[in-house]
Amino acid sequence: MEWEELLLSYETAANTKGLHCNWQKTKVQNVGAGPAPLPVQMENQLVESATKFTYLGSDVVSGSSSTHEVHRRIGLANSIVGQLDRVWRNRRLSLNTKLRLYTSVVQSVLLHGSETWTLTKADTARLQAFHMKAQRRIRNIKWYDFVTNDSVRSQTKLTDLPHIIADRRHSLLGHVCRLPPDVPAHNIPQHCVNLSQGRCPSPTGSVHLVGQGRHGYNRWKRITGAQSTRYGHRRMIARCGGRYDPRWSSAAVRVSALLG
Repeated sequence: MEWEELLLSYETAANTKGLHCNWQKTKVQNVGAGPAPLPVQMENQLVESATKFTYLGSDVVSGSSSTHEVHRRIGLANSIVGQLDRVWRNRRLSLNTKLRLYTSVVQSVLLHGSETWTLTKADTARLQAFHMKAQRRIRNIKWYDFVTNDSVRSQTKLTDLPHIIADRRHSLLGHVCRLPPDVPAHNIPQHCVNLSQGRCPSPTGSVHLVGQGRHGYNRWKRITGAQSTRYGHRRMIARCGGRYDPRWSSAAVRVSALLG
C-alpha cells in the first residue's frame, strides 16, 4: 500500500470519530528496514518524512538499533545523578535511603522502555558501566581507591541492569502470550515461531523464538499453554534456568534459555 492510500485510510478512520488530521504536523517514517520514505502530498499540504521521533518519552529511530536511545537515557540519568550530588554526600542519610532514591528516581528514567530495546553487547556494557559508576558515586568511592565492582555490589546489593532488563522482557513476553489470539500483538511472536529458526534467548533476555512449520506451531502452542497464567509463566522461566529474586515481582533473572 502506498503512503497516500495509507494516510487516506487513516484520515477516513479519524473522520468517523469526528477528528481531522493536521498534515503539517504529520510525519511519515519507515521503521526497521528500507530507505526513508519520500514526502507525501495530502490535500495540497506536504507531509514530510522523518528518521526519528519521540513517542511516549522514547526516541523511535528508523534503524533497528537502540544505541541512540541508550545514549540518550544514560545522558538523562547522569544529569539526575549530578543534580542529586548533595543527597549522595549527605552523611545523615543511610545507604538504604540513598539506594532507594537511586532506584526510584535515576534507574526508572534510565530503563524507561528498556523491555523493547534491541541491545548490542556494547550497549549492555555502557548501561552496566553507568550503573556501577552511580553506585560508586553514592558510596563516595574514587577510582584511585582500587575497589572492585564485586566489592561495590556486595555493599549495595543492587541487581545488575542486564538482569533487570531480562526480567522486564520476560514479563512482557508473558503478557503478550496471555493476550487473546485475535490480538495482533499476540500473533507477531507466533509468526516468528512458524517462520524462523532463530535461537534461544541469551542471559541478557534477547527473545528469539525457535520453530518452523508444524513443529513451530506445536512449540508455540506449548509456550502459550504454559504461560496462560502468571504462575505458569514464572514456573516456565524457572524451569529454563532462571532463579527467583525477592527484589523483583516476576523475578525471572539470569535466564539461559526460554524454550528448553
